[in-house]
Amino acid sequence: MIRMIRKRSPRPSKPAAEPSEEPSEKRKLLLKAAFDEVAERGFSAVTLEDIAERAGVSKGVTLYYFESKEALFRELFQWVIEGLHGRMKEATREGDARARLVGLVNVIFTSPARNRAFFSVYTDFCSLSVRHESFRKVNERFYGGCRTLEREIIELGIAQGLFPPQDPDRAAMILRSLFDGLMLRWLAEPDPEAAFARYRETCLEELFQRLRGTNPESPRPTMSGRRSHARSEAPRSKPSRAR
Repeated sequence: MIRMIRKRSPRPSKPAAEPSEEPSEKRKLLLKAAFDEVAERGFSAVTLEDIAERAGVSKGVTLYYFESKEALFRELFQWVIEGLHGRMKEATREGDARARLVGLVNVIFTSPARNRAFFSVYTDFCSLSVRHESFRKVNERFYGGCRTLEREIIELGIAQGLFPPQDPDRAAMILRSLFDGLMLRWLAEPDPEAAFARYRETCLEELFQRLRGTNPESPRPTMSGRRSHARSEAPRSKPSRAR
C-alpha cells in the first residue's frame, strides 16, 4: 500500500533576532511587557502567557517572535543594557571629567520608581547569568561597556589634572562596584524613596573622594557638576590634663 505523504507548507520566516537590529514595534511591545512582568513578579514566576496578556496579544504571536521564554529574556537582557549604555554615553558626551561623572551618576540614579524596576529586573538577570552561559556572555558585554566608558572618563580626568595618576582599569572597577553596592543597599531601605537623594549624593561624593584622594579641603562635587567648598573648622585643642 502506498502512503500518501502530505508536504507541510513552510512556516513564515521569523523576524531576525539579532541584538544589533532595531526590534520591530511588536517585538518592542513584547519586550516592554516582559520587563514590566519581571519587575513586578520575578523571572521564575512569569510565563509567556503572562507576557502575551500584558502585551495584548496571543501566546502564538509571542512564539512567532521568540522561540522560548529563555530566548525572549535573553533578548530582553540585551535590549535593557543597550538602552542603559546609550543613556550613559549621551550623558557623558560633553564637559570635563567632573561634569561627565555627574552625568553618569544622574543616569544611574534616575528616580526611585525607575531604579527599583531596573534593578529588580537586573538582579534576576544576574542570577541567570550565574547558571546560563548565554546570559553570562550578555552580562559580560554589559560590564565591558561600562568599564570602557568609565575608564575613558578617568583617563580624561587624569589628563585634565582633576585626578592624580592612577590605574584607570582598577579605578573603573571600583567605581562600578560602588554603583552596584549602593544601589543594592538602597533597595533594602525600608523607605527607598525617602533615601534616594541621600544615596545619590553619597555615591557622587564617594566617587570624587576615591578618584581624587581623601582630602577634606578639596571642593565637594554637587549634582549640578559645580564644586562647593566645605566649611573648614579649626581643630579643637585637647584640654590639658592637670598634673
